[in-house]
Amino acid sequence: MHSVPHDRRTPRAHTAAPHDVPRRSRGDTTERRTPQQPDPAEEPQADDHQIDDHQFDETRPDASRPDASAEGDDAAVSGDQTDDAPPPPPNMERPRLFTKDFLLAIVINVVFALVFYMLVTGMAVFAVEEFRSGQTAAGFAASAFVIGALVSRFAAGKYVEFLGRRRTMIACLAIYVLAGLAYLWVDSYEVLIALRVVHGVAFGFGQTALNAAVFSLIPASRRGEGAGYYMLAVALPPAIGPMLTLQLTQHLGFWAMFVSTSVVSVIGLVAALLIRMPEAAHVPDRWRDRLRLRPADIIEPRAFALAAIAMLLGFGFASIMTFLNGFARSEGMVTAASLFFVIYAAAVLVTRLFAGRIQDRYGDNVVVYPTIVLYAVSLGLLAWSPNQAVIMVAGVLAGLGFGALLPAFQATIASMLPTTRTSIGISTFFILLDTGFGLSPLVLGPLVEFGSYRIMFAACAVLVTSTLVLYWLLHGRFSVKQGVSRRPRRP
Repeated sequence: MHSVPHDRRTPRAHTAAPHDVPRRSRGDTTERRTPQQPDPAEEPQADDHQIDDHQFDETRPDASRPDASAEGDDAAVSGDQTDDAPPPPPNMERPRLFTKDFLLAIVINVVFALVFYMLVTGMAVFAVEEFRSGQTAAGFAASAFVIGALVSRFAAGKYVEFLGRRRTMIACLAIYVLAGLAYLWVDSYEVLIALRVVHGVAFGFGQTALNAAVFSLIPASRRGEGAGYYMLAVALPPAIGPMLTLQLTQHLGFWAMFVSTSVVSVIGLVAALLIRMPEAAHVPDRWRDRLRLRPADIIEPRAFALAAIAMLLGFGFASIMTFLNGFARSEGMVTAASLFFVIYAAAVLVTRLFAGRIQDRYGDNVVVYPTIVLYAVSLGLLAWSPNQAVIMVAGVLAGLGFGALLPAFQATIASMLPTTRTSIGISTFFILLDTGFGLSPLVLGPLVEFGSYRIMFAACAVLVTSTLVLYWLLHGRFSVKQGVSRRPRRP
């Protein structure tokens, strides 16, 4: 999809060439005439600059067509459409979404997430039992994977483009298979940490390559719906992964967990070998340009605003992941805490079935505003939570809120950018989101220590509520739909 300027205008009225005459492109000096074509001296040609360079005129009655696609707009700008062109038929079939490659991308995405949740659940206990590590060191054994993933995202956004998205993803999944088996031969804590970091780097590069490619596979007019289905699959691993790990380690031992992650990774590797992925349209010819890492190769400015909002939203959700168990234990509501994430996953499954379609049809704001409100209410309920039922209701609202926001933001970022910048834009999103997850325990820990869990959850509810204003300032005040150019909302 081409990047479309915000203030684009439709071409002014001009003399349309006959339909059976090929239009002369800019710079083409070859005279192309058919027997039916009149002599140029008898019928003047439309000026190429008049067709190509006129901008969006909001005073025209047809200037704000809400259903025009980005591709259609691009065609109009380039001169392939004229004002007298017939509109598309109302019963035009929607572009196909569920292709073989899109389904294979979903399978690979599930593999990445499932292996992560299986290992992060059992790694701390493994470090304690095998190396007699303390609780802090054991926790670092679990989080070293995330550190490797976060560091890799600073470079992955650019480097996957010239390495090749499919080639990068195959290599990363091969590392996934080998790393799962390598855990069986780890003989020291230091080697374990190094392996976890390498495993995390493979995750960061592989997921960046996959996300960049999948948004090229999704039709622009169905990007919100496609992102919802794509992210729908990763709602299951947070519930399935820990359950599998607990059962395997309890009945067979840690070796079964590691072998199982390698088997799951093999499934993803086979899918990567079968998938066809769109690659970057332009790769620098000189190796110096390929290897040079500039700030623009790490952070995409057009994606930064939404990524910053996602960081604050992730900051709030990390408070639930980190402190809900301790809060439930202190309040004697452990059963509700154990059911929270199961209920959350079920709510995410429901919301991602329809939220993307709503986003495609009615725009980003119709999805984002209500889901932020639901998410803030869920944190407020945790701060209040007089009984276990309220905690479970909070799980439902968190799934309907935060679960819908992640694919909605990714679809919006992909819609903003040309294909050559999609990988860096998605990488920017995850860099800031992971930063929010990583900083949350460090910032919120003192609130718990010197205040209480309830004060901490209340502070997060206020933080999430404040993102409503931030979203309106940075994005919501524009009238935005998937596949349609971004333009200021009319009063």
